[in-house]
Amino acid sequence: MTAPVVLALNRVRVRYGATLAVDGVTLDVHRGEIVGLLGPNGSGKSSTLAAAGGVIDPVEGTVAIGGVGRDRDPARFAARVGLVPQEPALYDELSADANLAFFGRLYGLRGCVLGARVERALRVARLTDRRHDRVGTFSGGMKQRLNLVAALLHDPPVLLLDEPTASLDPASRDALFGTLHDLRESGHAILLSTHHLDEAEHGCDRIAVLEKGRLVACGRPADLIRNQPSGRAVLYAHLRDALPKFFQKSLRRRVGPGVEVEITGRRLRLAAATQEELGRALAVVLSDGIVLDTFRTPPGRLEHLLRGHQNAPHSESHVPS
Repeated sequence: MTAPVVLALNRVRVRYGATLAVDGVTLDVHRGEIVGLLGPNGSGKSSTLAAAGGVIDPVEGTVAIGGVGRDRDPARFAARVGLVPQEPALYDELSADANLAFFGRLYGLRGCVLGARVERALRVARLTDRRHDRVGTFSGGMKQRLNLVAALLHDPPVLLLDEPTASLDPASRDALFGTLHDLRESGHAILLSTHHLDEAEHGCDRIAVLEKGRLVACGRPADLIRNQPSGRAVLYAHLRDALPKFFQKSLRRRVGPGVEVEITGRRLRLAAATQEELGRALAVVLSDGIVLDTFRTPPGRLEHLLRGHQNAPHSESHVPS
């Protein structure tokens, strides 16, 4: 039996001036499901999440959570969604429990209910022993865990996460997905964005592929990759330190036009036509003194699907079903 739809986006369009950022996206997320928004930088992932969370209003289309539309009842809509931004929305000068209490009061929680929710959040985040410490002293992984539970204080059925692993090390990333899988089992509907194919393939129940603001494919990972050739050689890595913007531009020039370089926080993705080209690009990275804590080269079976849609013509009047 199919679980009920909790989050429903119907023909959603988002504009920033003359720029069409989201172009007619229709997408459902069911109870007890993790759906990954997959696409390169600039594909419309963050704008889709912002529209889904009520942060911005679409110029066309509707968004509803449990049948409640933001346009009809903004307060009830807001009570049903938790949004986790890419950068932790926390106050470094406050302690962990003070941050949670502050956000809980914003959600209308008071007294014993607020205290119980804060205690639960600290347990889930595994931060009970650090509750009185300033958040500014926390690691990136600890901040992201606190960021996540802050969005869950009011028990929303829908959880939205924008690039939640961008600044996490591998162990913290795995721990985050473990928490998300627990939330899925408890019935939450989860929509998250990523441009890392391995993350989407192994961490999500379904994948929605965005390109130039359009939903070009949606389905279970196994269904999307069935009968797809291996495509390009891909490497996923975790950087020991974040790279300055000027260094990123220099690196892209040095690896050459045939190699794709995507850097989000401390996550690095390289893609090339052949393993030989990928190896040369990796040599450039290492020769520049960049330290990789971990890296791996999965089959990259979804690369062909994503690149095929990137090269396909788009018609603005078409809306995916």
